[in-house]
Amino acid sequence: MICALVLAIELLATAAVARADKPPIDQVYVDGQTYYMIAPHMITDPSLNLFAQSQELYLLAYPTPPGTTAPITLASGYQPQCNPCMHPGLPLAFVHHDHVLTGAPGLGTNGTAGQFKGPWKVIVLMYNPSVLSDPHFVPVTSVTALDEAEAKGEFLPINTDPNATNPYEVVTGNVLICPLVSPHA
Repeated sequence: MICALVLAIELLATAAVARADKPPIDQVYVDGQTYYMIAPHMITDPSLNLFAQSQELYLLAYPTPPGTTAPITLASGYQPQCNPCMHPGLPLAFVHHDHVLTGAPGLGTNGTAGQFKGPWKVIVLMYNPSVLSDPHFVPVTSVTALDEAEAKGEFLPINTDPNATNPYEVVTGNVLICPLVSPHA
């Protein structure tokens, strides 16, 4: 009887911990649709092979006054997907941001993922504040729109490396691994 009681208490304690430890979920944009990353895991020192095989995950940051950790709302009424998200190792200047991926399950030819392939290399961009003051601002929600927005100057040139191929993008060297769930799941 005592063994059964101890076992029951252990099971209840384990169940309580399981319910309390829900995995973190972040929204991401893929081709204009919202998907969800479940329990992302950051690798800050990936192997060269892993990094080379990774697709791009763009982290599009919203500039805020230094030290801002409260949620923000833009003139258009838009609020970032991460508003804020304190990801480990992410500088405070980038905690208000959206995520844009190159692909997701179910996209592409015959229901395949097309360009989608995890893991992802994290690339950071920063919106130009002048764009965000527009009451008609619409966030970038696809890689195609990202390329167009860069060409229009909607992002700040934050990459100061003289050898950089793109002044708007900073490749962090980090890799993110996590499953995606579609908006229809």
